[in-house]
Amino acid sequence: MVRKNTAVILSGTLAVVILMAVANSSRLAAQAPQLTAKYFSSYARAHRLTISRNGRVVTTLDVPVGVWLSVYADQEPVRTGQEGRIEFHGNVEIRTMPNADVQRPGPGDAAQMMASAPLVVAGQNVDVLSETLIP
Repeated sequence: MVRKNTAVILSGTLAVVILMAVANSSRLAAQAPQLTAKYFSSYARAHRLTISRNGRVVTTLDVPVGVWLSVYADQEPVRTGQEGRIEFHGNVEIRTMPNADVQRPGPGDAAQMMASAPLVVAGQNVDVLSETLIP
């Protein structure tokens, strides 16, 4: 009976180790967005993002100083007449990354850097207003 219990425990442990190895090796790498219009902002500015649909506010996100921001959309952004305000319409993806997690990007590396952002908020048929907050 002791041999049978030992064999069951060893086979169960082996199964768990194999499953963990497979899970770690097949972990998906972050993917770059497939949307064509891109907007990037450095960690030096705070932003307020208002996401709405059909004229109704769905949510508001405050992105503090110290966090990188990127917004991707399937339509070109609309620059309003007011300084620091940009609108995005259609399918939109918002990504943020704390500055502490960033490997210093070189010129043109922002999209690659933001592909591994830990927070991604995506919406379909939405309107997003990005406002730069100036204290």
